[in-house]
Amino acid sequence: MLGNIVHSLKGLIFSSGCMICGSHIDASVHGICMSCRYNIPLTNYWLKDENPVKERFAGIVPIVHGSSFLFYQEESQWREAIHQFKYGGKWKIARELGRWYGAELKASGMYDDVDVIIPIPLHPIKHIKRGYNQSSYIAEGIAKSMGIEVYHNAVRRRRNNPPQAQCNFNQRWENVDTLFKVANTKALAGKHILLVDDVLTTGATITSCAQAILHTLPNCRISIATLAVTHHITGTW
Repeated sequence: MLGNIVHSLKGLIFSSGCMICGSHIDASVHGICMSCRYNIPLTNYWLKDENPVKERFAGIVPIVHGSSFLFYQEESQWREAIHQFKYGGKWKIARELGRWYGAELKASGMYDDVDVIIPIPLHPIKHIKRGYNQSSYIAEGIAKSMGIEVYHNAVRRRRNNPPQAQCNFNQRWENVDTLFKVANTKALAGKHILLVDDVLTTGATITSCAQAILHTLPNCRISIATLAVTHHITGTW
């Protein structure tokens, strides 16, 4: 009885708002209320070896597995949540969604032989201006659930290219050509690498990063996990 009272008091004292909708939640809930968890537009691609994300890279770059956690839909609270952690400084959303995503990847069993997680890096200038790399927080959340190490500096950007959102389809591919370089070949040699990014649109950035790794270390294997995916990839709406 006393334990229940103490738990209830802790909930009143330490509870906070849902990261997504702002509604009141108990301290025992990991940042996202049950209503938002129920209504999230999950892809469930991590349960299918063949899916639109993996197929997007077919014939472009060889990948072992590929998936995205949720659909990036217009006028959605989840789209707004991504904008908030990408541009609004609310990085805790990225880490919590990554933790949730990582639990699903682990439960699927398909990613059990992944050795290391690499977030798509920002250029140092952009990193300083933004203050953080949102993909790093997603990667850290995934890593926490999967029990896999994150290598933050194993791959670097060669130049501070313009944001992909400002480019059309063809410009996106030209914008990221030879954009990345492997900075730590010894750490990655022979590894199965999970590349992590926030939103998959054309796949140009991830393709460039994967190609840089495989060009330098052809004995590596690459899998891909993005937090969200647009309709340009899936064609589902």
